[in-house]
Amino acid sequence: MFNSPVSRHFRSNAANSNSSTASRQQSFPLKKSNFKSALERIKIPDRFFSGINVFKVGSNGKLEAASLTLSQDRFIISILPRATPRQSNGSSSGSLLRPSVLRNRIKSAGSTGGDSVDGGASDAGSIVSYNQVSDRVDIGSIDRIQSGLNTLRFEMARQKEKKMTMSPRNSSGIPLLDESKSFSLIFRGAKTLDLMMDEGGDREEILYVLTSIIRQYGLAKLKVGNEVLLLRYVWNDVDRDNSNTINEKEMGELLNRINFLVKEKNHGAVYQKFCKTLALDKANRRNGLTFEQCVTLLHKTKRDTWQVKPVTQLFFDMFGQFMNNNKVRKKVSANSFLTRFLQTVQGEKTKTIEDVRNIFDKLQGLELADVADLVSEKDYISLDHFEAYLLSRDNDIFDPLREKYCRSDMNRPLSEYWINSSHNTYLTGDQLTSRSSVEMYIKALYRGA
Repeated sequence: MFNSPVSRHFRSNAANSNSSTASRQQSFPLKKSNFKSALERIKIPDRFFSGINVFKVGSNGKLEAASLTLSQDRFIISILPRATPRQSNGSSSGSLLRPSVLRNRIKSAGSTGGDSVDGGASDAGSIVSYNQVSDRVDIGSIDRIQSGLNTLRFEMARQKEKKMTMSPRNSSGIPLLDESKSFSLIFRGAKTLDLMMDEGGDREEILYVLTSIIRQYGLAKLKVGNEVLLLRYVWNDVDRDNSNTINEKEMGELLNRINFLVKEKNHGAVYQKFCKTLALDKANRRNGLTFEQCVTLLHKTKRDTWQVKPVTQLFFDMFGQFMNNNKVRKKVSANSFLTRFLQTVQGEKTKTIEDVRNIFDKLQGLELADVADLVSEKDYISLDHFEAYLLSRDNDIFDPLREKYCRSDMNRPLSEYWINSSHNTYLTGDQLTSRSSVEMYIKALYRGA
């Protein structure tokens, strides 16, 4: 599994993976995507949608008044600028104020009409429009959530605070740092979104809700194919008008986001050709493609790009191009998968037929594009299922046994363990110009050092 050439090959060529070249007619209507609505079943207080008052730590270490909101499908966390009472009134004072870039950035956009986390109504004009969102974090990109002031930006904020003499809350409406109200979202490996609750806010409630959503997302993504997962990941960035559809212009951006090389002049042709395949009239073409239709378009476009794609060739090489009835092979049995692939090619000698049946059950439960050729027979999987397995966690190049450790041995002081790091681990960048930060040790430990 973890040392096989097939696993390595598909890890490095996942972006070029495509479906078979045989021409197929699309069935109608398309199945509703369960994955896109997978998080909507989680019950969440309304204030998460209307906006919770927080303070965001900017790149310069300054606190900025903001509002944390969650999209209705629970996939996107947005941080929007908001005015503090001091900024809304426009009053001035001779006292030392903590500067905020919001004074120059906030524009009139109307109130959301929602309640703030402390039960009071949000200030009119405090929540700005979509185009003025300062941060958007996808739930799927979050690696972990940590409490306290343990990131580089919080360190910068503490240093700035030490240089300033002020009351616990000055006339600008910006409070001093409070470790019990602070937390950070660590996403995409190294990025952080550092927040502190406003007065009256409940940090533990936010941490509980976000942790619950992340946990449910982790379970839901195991039940979908790569195309569904990839499209969902970029969907909210591309669907900028929140119409829940992708039009011809947005389709070009979508293809660019997933690094699928289609010349810009051909974006419209690809869109129109697929709309014709779906038998959409002019009005529906203008309205755009649904999520499910876009998944099918991606699968079909990728499939038709290769004359003979690598996974098809591997499939035929291992299991034979033709079946016993002389028809082109479109499925493989559990026994052949075990003996010809897992045990022979992957070198997983300890695998049994029961292991294979468990794998097949998982694969047949995946949400894949409707255009894929799938089989429902218990002891068989299709070529598309086989491709999904090659790119799945079950076929990971890393040996999962090496992740295991004895929890009873993990309660000693940190200094008693061997940690694979160097004397430069604490640096945030190069040795000459970067900062030193304890955050870098935290990242190294989370990466398995």
